Amino acid sequence: MTGMMLYFALGLMVLTVLSNRYWRRQLALTRIAMSKLKEKVDDVTKEVADVASDYAQLAHHHAETEKRVQKAEIELQAAILELDRKKASALDRYFIFDRNEPRPGRFWEVAVRFSPAGASFADQRGFRGWTGVRRYLLIADGDREARERVAARYPRRAGFEVVEVAGCRLNGLTVNRISELSTFRKPGKPEEDGAPARPQRRTTSTAQS
Repeated sequence: MTGMMLYFALGLMVLTVLSNRYWRRQLALTRIAMSKLKEKVDDVTKEVADVASDYAQLAHHHAETEKRVQKAEIELQAAILELDRKKASALDRYFIFDRNEPRPGRFWEVAVRFSPAGASFADQRGFRGWTGVRRYLLIADGDREARERVAARYPRRAGFEVVEVAGCRLNGLTVNRISELSTFRKPGKPEEDGAPARPQRRTTSTAQS
């Protein structure tokens, strides 16, 4: 009887050791699985944080875009009103002073009035007058040069008078040393076809006998 009890106790001891090892192994596997699951949770949390940050930036850009769109719509309405106002206003006509003579300097506009009453018929010969004031566009280094050039072409003795000399108020007119970047360029000459080559004469020498 005592031997059976000893065998039974030994069996329980072996079973306890095996059970302990089994559950320890299961506990280790569970810890590994929990560690992997925690890593996945951390990765998902990081991805969620990145998505939230991207969403916040996108919402900010969307709000900025809406503000820009509203501002652009306001500017568009203002531009349309300005265009309608300019279409309804009187037309300003400008005359080109030098068409084929590019010069260094800036653009000027010179107002010239023609008054034939104070000039003789002989002085007006060779000049064409007009009614009212004409504004000429030309390029010069300064207002004095612009005035002198216009006065030389339209002298006072012929009934012309320079009323005003001011900087050009038209947008987009610029003078640049590089001809391709300037809005005032001398038109290129059309290519001329070369003259046909002159046929060479054949000279024959007569043999003297």
